[in-house]
Amino acid sequence: MWSNCTTVGPNCPADGSGLSYPPNLAANIIFAALFGFSLIVHIFQGWRLRTWSFLAAYALGSSTEVVGYIGRILFHSNPYDLNRFLVQIVCLTMGPAFYSAGLYLCLARIVIVYGEEISRIRPAWYTRIFITCDLISLALQGGGGGVASSATKPSTLSMGNNIMLAGLIFQIVTLVLFAVLCLEFSWRVHRSPHMKNVQFRSLRDSRRFRGFLLAAVATFVLIFVRCVYRVVELAGGWNNHLQREEVPFIILESGMITVAVFVFAVYHPGYAFKDVFGALRASVSSNDIQKGEIVEMRPESVETLFRPNKQAASV
Repeated sequence: MWSNCTTVGPNCPADGSGLSYPPNLAANIIFAALFGFSLIVHIFQGWRLRTWSFLAAYALGSSTEVVGYIGRILFHSNPYDLNRFLVQIVCLTMGPAFYSAGLYLCLARIVIVYGEEISRIRPAWYTRIFITCDLISLALQGGGGGVASSATKPSTLSMGNNIMLAGLIFQIVTLVLFAVLCLEFSWRVHRSPHMKNVQFRSLRDSRRFRGFLLAAVATFVLIFVRCVYRVVELAGGWNNHLQREEVPFIILESGMITVAVFVFAVYHPGYAFKDVFGALRASVSSNDIQKGEIVEMRPESVETLFRPNKQAASV
């Protein structure tokens, strides 16, 4: 009905556009700039501290967010353009999953610092399990976006929405499992103080490491709240009441993820683990060494390298 519309006017009501409102130009320019700045910061920190996998996760996340907000900026000038609508919704739906991956990468390191023997699961498996789940979530969200972008009828568009929704729900389930395992490990640490890795006592007691742990908790909460919001938003289908309001989006999507990305810019894992992370090699159990799952921990790097059967695979 409004296929010929390009701007909101008397004959082209906002209700007929993809979001039922033209996105606020100033707000979206600010968020695009903030995520662009975060991209530069994380690239610099990752290169300087050699946290390559964490750098990859956060660089991909910030890049996706920048593209999403550019889509909203362009959507402001033509809120009836379906392609611009899909660019912003797909990119901003997928972006935080990359930040979740960065959070998951930290858990194995935390476990080793406290003591591998305390954990129910070997450190390497935390990374494998949660990164795999994150990839599944990303595949669903990206696949749903692809279906929606190629839709020629409402039913196909709805199918794409449902696939993206499934990806978000899977992401929430993964986050809940992550929280459960973190809490279970914390309880085991509390119950077994005698099993803590004495080699890293000073690291555990340092302000930088404690700050990093608080940052990790804050990042988890921010991403989780955002994911719940997006599930509720998408569950109502296109043009539901929540999707038609920009203020909740700015607070629960833009605000939450902006804070999350800068929390780890301040309390970067590279700063938390550097100086002693290379000594983690000595904390690896003999069973893992015999199986060839964990080999080298370089003193200058925060990266733990897992190499099954001597084939390199960086986590």
